[in-house]
Amino acid sequence: MTQTLDGNRIGKTTEMETTILQQGLVKITSLRMVIGTTTYPMSDITSVNLTKRAKSRKPFWFVIAGSFLIAWSLIDQTGQFFEFFNIGMALVIVGMALIMAAKPTYAVQIGSAGGNRSILRSADLTFIQRIVDAIHRAIACRG
Repeated sequence: MTQTLDGNRIGKTTEMETTILQQGLVKITSLRMVIGTTTYPMSDITSVNLTKRAKSRKPFWFVIAGSFLIAWSLIDQTGQFFEFFNIGMALVIVGMALIMAAKPTYAVQIGSAGGNRSILRSADLTFIQRIVDAIHRAIACRG
């Protein structure tokens, strides 16, 4: 707080900033949240949720393309496209392996006056859960 010559006080009192969580590129304090290079003021955040996004289905296209090539090579009577069978089998195997290895992703979703947005995604549920819990504590500290 600063005083002028006539004794009037100018400025405002600043709230003490307490760090709640700091891990990697994520820092959550009682006043703000920094994720990477983006800063979100805690006063703007009204709610926080953990959302789950299902496994990616994009590798399924490998299976479809591989099945098409296998079918084409089996239907062909001339034998010119027999190599398509091998390529099709490789695509099916790779597609199935990618489908089996895919993990769901989790996201931190914040709500504000402007609506909801997902601000961070990860396949690590415990990491995302720690961030959501820290934001809940920061909102509770605000009162």
